[in-house]
Amino acid sequence: MKNTIKTIITLLFLGLSLVSCNDSQSKNIEPDAHEDHGPEGSVSLNELQMTTLDLKIIHLEKRNMSQEIQVNGNLELPPQEKADVSPLMGGIVKQIYVIEGDKVKKGKVLATMQHPDFIQLQEDYVIAIQDYNYLKEEYIRNKKLHEEKVTSTNQFQKITSEYNKKKMILQSFEIKLKMIGMNPERIKNGHIYPLINITSPFNGTVSLVETNVGAFAAPMTKLFEVVNNSKLHADFMVYEKDINKIKVGQKIFFHTSSVEGHEFEAEIHNISPVFEENPKALHIHADIVNKTNELIPGMYINGRILANDSEETVVPNDAIVAEGEKYYIFVKTKDHAHSENAENHVKKTTFVMVEIIKGVTNAGFTAIRLLNDFPSEIEIAGNAAYFLLAEMKKEENEHHH
Repeated sequence: MKNTIKTIITLLFLGLSLVSCNDSQSKNIEPDAHEDHGPEGSVSLNELQMTTLDLKIIHLEKRNMSQEIQVNGNLELPPQEKADVSPLMGGIVKQIYVIEGDKVKKGKVLATMQHPDFIQLQEDYVIAIQDYNYLKEEYIRNKKLHEEKVTSTNQFQKITSEYNKKKMILQSFEIKLKMIGMNPERIKNGHIYPLINITSPFNGTVSLVETNVGAFAAPMTKLFEVVNNSKLHADFMVYEKDINKIKVGQKIFFHTSSVEGHEFEAEIHNISPVFEENPKALHIHADIVNKTNELIPGMYINGRILANDSEETVVPNDAIVAEGEKYYIFVKTKDHAHSENAENHVKKTTFVMVEIIKGVTNAGFTAIRLLNDFPSEIEIAGNAAYFLLAEMKKEENEHHH
């Protein structure tokens, strides 16, 4: 819209300038009025017009151009980088050491809990040690007697069964104690743990606290959530019509309304082999190249995938004009001096309208293909193509009249 308004203002300015010139020089120009016009399909501009339009003369250039596929999705964490922290045994929350947003290391104590059952478990373990040690001695004694044929085989088998049972019970206690963070060796040496620690399973950030001091936490109740946002990735949905254009390694540029004015880059590292039914689309997962702390799981994101990357001849978007169903650029010919009157010569630059085939558009540039052969060093109008077309039509109408 801004370009259209600028073009209209420019046309009015140039129109007024031409009217003023015609009024002041009508007697000198009128006999040779039709000599101003170039060949059909061309337009000539003087230096004032070129300056007013800020017309840029450029060369054709080569760029890597990609077809853009619009996608949307969310920021997600792999399941192994998001943890619900729960107690294995029920107890009363004694102390909480973190709040939401705190950075934590693996093994960091998030809270402590207490309950008589913790004490009872340790007592039972000590008793199990004593029973095991007694039966171990009995097993060794009966084994020797059995080898000397002093005791019966049935008696030895019974002692062996009891010994193995106590050994298994002792191992079971040790596993349970380790699971709740207690050291069995310390308990063997007489240390009793009055509390159990609830710890972080990995380095990350506390994203949720769902308990308070004095609350009873039942076994497997979620007390905390810890996330590792350093492993955050972008999860997009690609619809069926675009699937054949997607491959691992392609670049995706995306943004989120939560971080205004910043575009993030990602690279596709995985494409799901299974269609989602509603909507019918595939999930693609992309590693984020330029992460910031402002990105958090669950954010909605919009992106564009750069597909079918290839080197193309390109021009700025403003260098192309549509006429009917065809597209054109304006190719510069040699500058020439035109006689405005008997004494003065005005330098003019002529552009010839040339048909092209328009390709993909990306980052302000459009890929083109010329229908005819031109030298590689040709110069073109790099902007204001719509004004040049309007001026050309105006000149042609004046010429025909």
